[in-house]
Amino acid sequence: MSIEIINKLFYIVFVLSCLNIFRITFFLIGSFVKSSDDIPQKFRLTPTQLIFLGLSIAYVVSTLFTGIGITI
Repeated sequence: MSIEIINKLFYIVFVLSCLNIFRITFFLIGSFVKSSDDIPQKFRLTPTQLIFLGLSIAYVVSTLFTGIGITI
C-alpha cells in the first residue's frame, strides 16, 4: 500500500518537473522573441529558480534512464 502511494508521488514530482522545464523554456523563448537588435532583453534566473531548474532536469534525465517507481 505505501509503495503505491510513493509511486504516485514520484509521478506527481515528474509532472511538476516537466512543467517547470517547459515554463522556463517558454520564458526563454519569449525573451528571444521580445528582444530586438537595438534593445536586447536579458533572461535572468534567480538562484532559487536555477536550483529548481537543475533539480528538474536531473530528475527527468534520471527518470528516462531508470524509470518511475519502486519495485520490490
